[in-house]
Amino acid sequence: MSRISFGVWTTMALILAPLAGAQSYTVTDLGALPGGGDYSVPAAINDYGEVVGFSIVDNSDHAFLWTAPGGMQDLGTLSGDTYSRASGINNSGKVVGYSNPGDNLSHAFIWTRSRGMQKLGPLAGVSNAAGAINDSNEVVGYFYPSNDLYYHAFLWTQANGMQDLGTLPGGLDSGPSAINDSGVVVGSSTIEGIKYSHGFVWTQSGGMKDLGTFDGGNYSLATAVNSSGQIFGDSNDAPGQLGQACFWTAGLELESIDAGTGSRIDAVNASGELVGTFGGGFNLALLWTPAHHAQNLNDLIPPNSGWSLYEAFGINKLGQIITYGRINGAVHAGLLTPVK
Repeated sequence: MSRISFGVWTTMALILAPLAGAQSYTVTDLGALPGGGDYSVPAAINDYGEVVGFSIVDNSDHAFLWTAPGGMQDLGTLSGDTYSRASGINNSGKVVGYSNPGDNLSHAFIWTRSRGMQKLGPLAGVSNAAGAINDSNEVVGYFYPSNDLYYHAFLWTQANGMQDLGTLPGGLDSGPSAINDSGVVVGSSTIEGIKYSHGFVWTQSGGMKDLGTFDGGNYSLATAVNSSGQIFGDSNDAPGQLGQACFWTAGLELESIDAGTGSRIDAVNASGELVGTFGGGFNLALLWTPAHHAQNLNDLIPPNSGWSLYEAFGINKLGQIITYGRINGAVHAGLLTPVK
């Protein structure tokens, strides 16, 4: 993915309506698995338009894989478990997530078409969950090192198994959000015990680094990283305030993205298009592009679609976006596809 140039638009008004020439989208309702509560939420999309997430079956969450030819497929659970969620998929179609028997002791899994769902292991700790996978089949997630309240981020590879990524100095918890194809991991870690949470970037050579916050802030979260090492997420600028969408340059300088207070970036694609949520209360699906800046995805879909979109979680190289929202009284995962 190419480096994205943003600049800082301190005087630019937030763009809430589509501009001339702005991209428009069709919406595909991904539906829900049968036997449940007519509820589904996506988590990740690959460059082939394959989507993973979870849907309710018999009052319990089940991981799903959705493809255009096959629709929504129930990935089931690990043997003996009743609950699962899928959280990541790569371009080889490998899916990661977690499964548990309903007692909060989760087991990280990897799913493939040839072998189905298997534990991702061996993993240390009493409970663990996988969160994302890159095209090198490197997996990040979190685990509880012992039977206590604190969890650590991990990086798993086939060759080396699980590596504890630790925490920022003074912190007790850490969790990853994303990994790029170079093995750069981003997420958040507490500092000063569990009092504050800061975004982090982790590399094999440099370990875990604190990304800090806006001046005056005490919170940040890193949610996405591109191949150039730019990191995205949100940070506040005063204790108790909602965050604002932001990015860190490859030099780890923090800059704002003009999407207003109560905004966050969740994903980036190779064209520098960003998706997430905004609206003052994290309640509207956001698209940010270099050409049009912040846009409400609800304004870029057909006005009679019936959808109310709350958040966008992923965007692939084709510009397809995964989101969730309310449609006909139900909450469903949706796939937005650019109109040519």
